[in-house]
Amino acid sequence: MDDLRNKKVLLVTTDGRVVVGILKGFDAQTNLILSKASERAFSTDSFREIPQGLHVVRGDTIAIIGEIDEEKDDAIDWQAVRADPITSIRI
Repeated sequence: MDDLRNKKVLLVTTDGRVVVGILKGFDAQTNLILSKASERAFSTDSFREIPQGLHVVRGDTIAIIGEIDEEKDDAIDWQAVRADPITSIRI
């Protein structure tokens, strides 16, 4: 994960939230600190990007994380994207 430090990442939490931000730090339990974070909320009707600012994410709530290709991400018209919300993966 050290190679992702100070890069823009996207993560999906176990409850289905999609969070984007700059990875500033992490610990042995994969708790993350993101700066300039925002939540991307998808629905079949609309898209919203909700600013979060400095955001701490508990490691045990992260389902997946990856680096964002900022050029490709910036080229997407997010307001035109429609999708069913991601459901929780907790049992």
